[in-house]
Amino acid sequence: MDRLTQLQDAVDAMARMFTNSIYYVHEKSAMAALSDNIPVIHPKVQADPPDIFQQNMKELVSDIVKKGQEIDRLIEALPGISRTEEEQIEQLSLLEEENAKANQEYEKAVADTESLMAEITQALRRITDEQSKQIYEKSN
Repeated sequence: MDRLTQLQDAVDAMARMFTNSIYYVHEKSAMAALSDNIPVIHPKVQADPPDIFQQNMKELVSDIVKKGQEIDRLIEALPGISRTEEEQIEQLSLLEEENAKANQEYEKAVADTESLMAEITQALRRITDEQSKQIYEKSN
C-alpha cells in the first residue's frame, strides 16, 4: 500500500474511532444531577458503572492518541515534507524528464500500432479481393 493510501486509511480509522467514542459516551454514561433540586429519577439502565466507564474512557483516549501519532508519522513520511525547496525542484525536474521520456515511448507505440493496423488492413483487403476474384471466376 502506498503512503497516501495508508494515511487515508488511518484518518478514516480515526474518524470511526471518534464516532464510536461519541456513541459509547452517549449510551454508557450515567445520568448526572445538574442541580440538587432536580434529582435523577430514571437512571440509564444500560449505563456502565463509574469505574468501568472511566477505565473505558481512558482506553478510548489512549487509542485515539496512538492513532494520531501514527497519522503524524505517516505525514512525516510523505515525500516533500522534510525536503528543502531545491530538493523538491530537483525531484520535480527528474519526474518531468521521466514523464517526457514515457510520453515519447507512448507516441512511438501509438505510431507502431497505427502502422501495424494499416498493414493488417491491407492484408485483409488483399485476401478479400482474392477471395472475391475466385468466387467471381467460379461463377463464370
